[in-house]
Amino acid sequence: MGKVQIELTEQEMRQLAELCAMGLTVLGQAMPDTRDARADAWHRLMVGLLEAARSAPSVARDMEFNPDCGYWFFKRPYVDKAFYSDVMDEYRDSVFWEELVARMASQSLADSVGQEEADMLPPEERARRTSAVEKALWNEVTRHGIDRLMFLLPEGES
Repeated sequence: MGKVQIELTEQEMRQLAELCAMGLTVLGQAMPDTRDARADAWHRLMVGLLEAARSAPSVARDMEFNPDCGYWFFKRPYVDKAFYSDVMDEYRDSVFWEELVARMASQSLADSVGQEEADMLPPEERARRTSAVEKALWNEVTRHGIDRLMFLLPEGES
């Protein structure tokens, strides 16, 4: 397979390096112990691109060799203010709320019809039955977060 060359400005190289840093962060969190050839290939590519980003002096100033992961990565002060960190924070936040609302709606359905019956529902019927609860929960968490939600624990648990 032939090689491809691209020319990037230092700003574009910084953006590419941040994309790689974000990708490595996601890969490390989503697949920490996976031995998947595709994940390994992505990892090698992103690490190689971060290494290449060091050729841009303005990017190199914000990088250091990270002994914990064994490759060049952005320094902590840079990570704390980087755009990709903002993107990751927004993504984590949205996943948290989506998962919370979906699980609460699913639990509500199981409470009303029983877990066995809820488990046997086809996905379309399950979605139809939980959509109103999900909408109400989205309204609640959008306006108030978890401040007004109550969690009831079974007797003996606290």
